[in-house]
Amino acid sequence: MTQYRQIDDNFVLGPQPTKGDLEEARQQGIKTVIDLRPPTETASPNAEPVREAGLDYVNIPVNRAALSTGQVDELEAALAQHPGPYLVHCATGARAALMLVLVRARQQGWTAQRAFDEAEAMGFNLRNSEEFASFVRLATGE
Repeated sequence: MTQYRQIDDNFVLGPQPTKGDLEEARQQGIKTVIDLRPPTETASPNAEPVREAGLDYVNIPVNRAALSTGQVDELEAALAQHPGPYLVHCATGARAALMLVLVRARQQGWTAQRAFDEAEAMGFNLRNSEEFASFVRLATGE
């Protein structure tokens, strides 16, 4: 799991996991994998290998061209309904960082600037993407 970033005791973010990554995640105590990739974005379904590894699976399709606060709602609900710690992934980890930062921004009343700073601390620069930067401002009410 060298491509993954340990955000805190409850979250690991990163790209599409391999079967080996899933096994290692389980061994490290991960309970739930939250997949932010639309099913059409992957060659094979993600649910089966996650469940084979003994982990809970949640899919919240996040298309960077069609971002919505409803997706933030879905992630917040998934975190409340499924046990952690969590591995949250997409293709590269950027959408995972975006959505997790926006859940935290909502819960803690962060400004867009604070959300950008928190994402950078996670290793992701959301300002580099016009779609992401605009969405952070929209989701934080700025």
